[in-house]
Amino acid sequence: MSGVATAIAGSAIVGGVVASKSASKQAKAAGQASDAQVQANRENIEFQKEIFEQQREDNAPWREIGAESLKELRAGIDSGEFDMSNFRFKADPGYQFRRQEGINALDASAAARGRLQSGAQARAVTRYGSELASQEYGNAFNRERTIRGDRFNRLATLSNVGQVANSADQQARSNMASNVSASTTATGNALAQGAINKGNARASAYQGIGQSINQGAQNFLLYNALGTGG
Repeated sequence: MSGVATAIAGSAIVGGVVASKSASKQAKAAGQASDAQVQANRENIEFQKEIFEQQREDNAPWREIGAESLKELRAGIDSGEFDMSNFRFKADPGYQFRRQEGINALDASAAARGRLQSGAQARAVTRYGSELASQEYGNAFNRERTIRGDRFNRLATLSNVGQVANSADQQARSNMASNVSASTTATGNALAQGAINKGNARASAYQGIGQSINQGAQNFLLYNALGTGG
């Protein structure tokens, strides 16, 4: 083979080698880009999980107190604790003292008028005792209703605190699922795109090698056609 023919063949080989190396670098770069994207997505997934777990931990005391309060509230409702229909009147310890003091005052007044043993005095004492008992019952009923109502409201408020914390956890769980799903999809896309880019790089290499060989053959034929071979 003449020097020119050798040069033509060498040029084709060099072109093929250059195309192959260039494609190899492109494939490597595509793989590295894909790997970097996949790693970033994995780190994002772990970060989302950490955020969710931290929120769950922060909300735990509120969920627990809410759950405990809800149990107490349910037990109170089931037992009739908050139902005033089961109210049983118990006179205030000072009730008997006030009653007796009032009767003494009535007796003293009646005695001063000479009516201590009269029927009017007896009716006055009875009426006073009845009115005082009715008043005492009303006061006791209102106090008990306030006490029961306050307890019910406190338990209901704490139960709602737990519900709010639980709702926040549910929203955080939903957000994490959405973000993890997006990152997982992005990971799949990155892997797929990396494979496509590698395939394109290899195809480009084969095409470049083929073009170099083809160009070398054409140059060799042209050289022969011109009759300059030797």
